[in-house]
Amino acid sequence: MDDLDQEIEEKFAAFEKEQDPTRVLEALELIEGAERSVVTWDAATLEKAFTRRLRFSDALDRYIDPSWDADNLPVKGTTPPPTQGIVYGSGEVDPETIDDPEVRAHYVQALKASKDYAKWYDVQFQLRRIDERGMRFLELLLSERSAGAQTNRQIFEEMLAASAMSQTRKERLQALLPK
Repeated sequence: MDDLDQEIEEKFAAFEKEQDPTRVLEALELIEGAERSVVTWDAATLEKAFTRRLRFSDALDRYIDPSWDADNLPVKGTTPPPTQGIVYGSGEVDPETIDDPEVRAHYVQALKASKDYAKWYDVQFQLRRIDERGMRFLELLLSERSAGAQTNRQIFEEMLAASAMSQTRKERLQALLPK
């Protein structure tokens, strides 16, 4: 593992801690930057690029939740309880103005759940956009470096077969290979 691989791992560790998809995007940009700076694409360089791409996809898959549904949009807030308290323009009620402690606790919990879902939804949405970008650029790399070069294609196929990533991801990556 070289310094770039270490930096990519650090970006994923920062994402895990912060839940900020920008860190995952930064990891992808590190990979793309390394590929842009390559002057000569020999077998070793190509294998290194494939390895980084496969590791990136595998790491990303650990954070993409397959239960995410783009159509299940988050709703801001939650239905407020009947109250004589202060109602904000957003429709939310100031929890401190709810007299009943049980109702207040339930309302605060529902607001937190709503905010947590909205954040989770946004992170999942952004991770999928990053994944789409990574897949597009990998497809471009494969078409440029594997078209007419059976050895390069074979290197990728062997690396893909040996990887521990999910079968679904393997199939998606296999589909990127030029016909």
